[in-house]
Amino acid sequence: MDLLGRYSNPLDGPIPTLFFEAADLQELLHVTPVGRHAVVENRQQRQHQRRLRQDELGHLVAEYLSEVKVKELAERYGITRQTVLERMRRLGVPRRHPRLGPDEVNKACDLYRSGKSLADIGAVFSVDPGTVRRALTKVGVPMRDPHGRERA
Repeated sequence: MDLLGRYSNPLDGPIPTLFFEAADLQELLHVTPVGRHAVVENRQQRQHQRRLRQDELGHLVAEYLSEVKVKELAERYGITRQTVLERMRRLGVPRRHPRLGPDEVNKACDLYRSGKSLADIGAVFSVDPGTVRRALTKVGVPMRDPHGRERA
């Protein structure tokens, strides 16, 4: 008994009886939600994997080719924009806004250095001027300002 008293926490009040401890536990059972899932409310929901059926995939390709926005297609089919673009790539569907290939970038560099504008070069390759600008910047071509002067 002496050993138990020496290593026990001191009690401030009278020693609780087993009846009171059981009553406290009963009260906790009524306050605490029951079940494992009720306790873990902060857990993030698992991502739902949406698999497109063959007929849905056919409709997706047709709508993509008919210029429906990728964001709209993603919402309509319950998938992400990246998934839409990845499915098109896997199926070999040509990009609507293609990038410039290595030969086209070299030709674009020559045209830009000869004084052509980004818009003119974009028209030659059927791409947006921003696409041309990104491709030229990537290979280190210095950009001109809107007045044709090189930027410092």
